Amino acid sequence: MAITTTGYGSGLPISDLVSQLVAAEGSPTETRLNQKEATLQAELSAISILKGALSSFQTSFAKLQDADNFTSRSPSSSDTTVASMTAKESASLGSYSLEVTRLAGAHKLVGQQGYNAGDTGSLSFANAAGDSFSVDIDSGNATLEGVRDAINAASDNFGVSATILNLSSGPRLVLTSKDTGEENRITSISSTSTSGDLSGFDYSYASNADPLLDGDSANYDQVRAATDAAFTLEGQALTSASNTVDSVIPGVTLTLKDTTETDKPVTLSVGTNTTGIQSTIEGFVTAYNSLQNLISQQTSYNAETGQAGSLQGDSLTRTVQNQLRSMISGSYNDGGAISSLLDLGITTNTDGTLKLDSDKLKTALADNFEAVTAFFSAESGLANRLDSGLDTYLQSDGSFASRTESINTQMSRLDDDRESLNIRMSALEARLLSQFNAMDAMVAQLSSTGDFLTQQLESISQISNFRNK
Repeated sequence: MAITTTGYGSGLPISDLVSQLVAAEGSPTETRLNQKEATLQAELSAISILKGALSSFQTSFAKLQDADNFTSRSPSSSDTTVASMTAKESASLGSYSLEVTRLAGAHKLVGQQGYNAGDTGSLSFANAAGDSFSVDIDSGNATLEGVRDAINAASDNFGVSATILNLSSGPRLVLTSKDTGEENRITSISSTSTSGDLSGFDYSYASNADPLLDGDSANYDQVRAATDAAFTLEGQALTSASNTVDSVIPGVTLTLKDTTETDKPVTLSVGTNTTGIQSTIEGFVTAYNSLQNLISQQTSYNAETGQAGSLQGDSLTRTVQNQLRSMISGSYNDGGAISSLLDLGITTNTDGTLKLDSDKLKTALADNFEAVTAFFSAESGLANRLDSGLDTYLQSDGSFASRTESINTQMSRLDDDRESLNIRMSALEARLLSQFNAMDAMVAQLSSTGDFLTQQLESISQISNFRNK
């Protein structure tokens, strides 16, 4: 409210006096409201930080709630130069003996006859699986390069790749099956000539006493036979058109790379991947310790400085901390080899934080993996109990939501209190101003009356002096 400058009668700085009196009257209340607001703001911030820390802690053990997350596999091979493997979570645990006698090979032929540019007609290709395709050779592609390009571009090409090899005797066509295995063997190439002679491209697969010589003909040299991989697994003879085998051991993909030496089988193993679970448990311990350190900081009291944490003495924080500590130190999976965190090498320090013995945890995972799984992921296991307990605090209608709403309500009331204070101070200002203005008017009137009386007395004095002369 604007204050009109007054004081013409009294000469007093009425505006300043009124402002100071109003400020003095409202200052204690204003200070109290500011202090209360600062306390609520700090409390609201601390509650928000604590809620976030609890949510992060809840996330840290989410993977431990589901037993399926404990089923990741760790495949291994005693000789990865011969065979390697990958395994899905569905793969059964086990060990297998592998011997590889032959790798799958892709058929390759190198032409031995030259080609007279300009010869036209068609070439037809077939493989052992019964697939076929044809290409036309005409004046537009009647070169060895044109033949190569026509084969590679054929839309129904069943998997033959054509290249050119420049030999001392001249350029030669090289044909390679794109896929390994006997079914992908090129069994025949037949020509039909319309001009010139394309019979130099003809081929008919023939079996020889030496399988590596199978397919040699006057027109082609077979430099690599089409072969299926031959191997034994657990003494059982098997073949595969590909060196990548994923149908023999369910959930396992085996990649054959070389043959084994006689009587020197490769050992394949599918074990449990404990490394990932150990890392998750270590992350759980780290998150819990971070949470405990935060709570200690927020509830601390420094006797030397008199400074207290924003949640010092807070009942909700104390309840959360006590419940967590109770669950962490509890016993689960009754009758199991692992029933407490102590069995995993996790102990409690005097300040409430956890200490992890990584070697003991590793041993527990190696020796009692199923018991560790049950300890965390069973319906009444630690991870699920912690999750349910935290949900009561963190869900949308939980304790933290109610607490936040309560603080916001109190802050809204502070706004109402400030508005009431402003109204009261405005009324006080108006009343004081009215009183001071009335006083100033009275002083002005008294001053005017005094001046009049002084003038009258002076006039009387002058008359008296005149008569006495």
